[in-house]
Amino acid sequence: MGHYINRNEKGEMRLKELEGVRIVLVEPASSGNIGAVARVMKNTGLGDLTIVNPNPDWDTSEARALAHGAGEILDGVTLVDKLKSAVAHCHLVVGTTHRLGKQRDAIYPPEKISEKIRPILPDGRIAVVFGREKDGLWQDELRLCQYLLRFPSAVSHPSYNLSHAVLLFAYALFNEVHHPLRAPTPLVPHEERERLFYRLEEALDQIGIKHYNRNPQNFDRVIRRFFNKIDLDMRDVRVILKICNQIRRFSLRGGASDHRRATR
Repeated sequence: MGHYINRNEKGEMRLKELEGVRIVLVEPASSGNIGAVARVMKNTGLGDLTIVNPNPDWDTSEARALAHGAGEILDGVTLVDKLKSAVAHCHLVVGTTHRLGKQRDAIYPPEKISEKIRPILPDGRIAVVFGREKDGLWQDELRLCQYLLRFPSAVSHPSYNLSHAVLLFAYALFNEVHHPLRAPTPLVPHEERERLFYRLEEALDQIGIKHYNRNPQNFDRVIRRFFNKIDLDMRDVRVILKICNQIRRFSLRGGASDHRRATR
């Protein structure tokens, strides 16, 4: 069973294990959807809501009405200008998508995402990012995510309401916390992963590696797709950064050219 915080004066119950989960809404167009998301969060034990670049008048009477008892979540909402700010200190970032493609092969349904999130909950922070109602998350936003979440549907092009999508994820995670806890893995914060990508690409550039299709952005996607399949901890990052440093030193000494001459 999950470990509960004591009930408050209203008899409401919060799951302590879910305190590190942040729901992030990117540019939601409907204030009603924001209120409905708050209601979903309240009913599934979540309390951390962040909104990226909302409409200035998002906190409307419609939002309050649809929140229905979850007004404190709207009162405590965090507003930021960019998605990077919303996820900077999170250890795992999950993005939602309804598209499939060769660049999107690390995609999981709600139940599998919940299994991956559960071991991180005791000590880590997780952001689950939901895109715009009309066109979802953009490519540069999806690049910030380690995992992608897709909601199964009976139709080939699903179109769930924003609050419905949040409910499908939140309910799956709510159920997951009742299962026996597996040993947690201390993952690195998002900003450390970004630093790793930068240093790795910098090192590869120094030895003159040719980018995939001669496009650095395409190669960046390949690198990210590979590492997004791995639950990185700080030991992993230190090893890779050490390799990057050795590549840099080797390149600065002219070792790359010497090595090429020696192997001809």
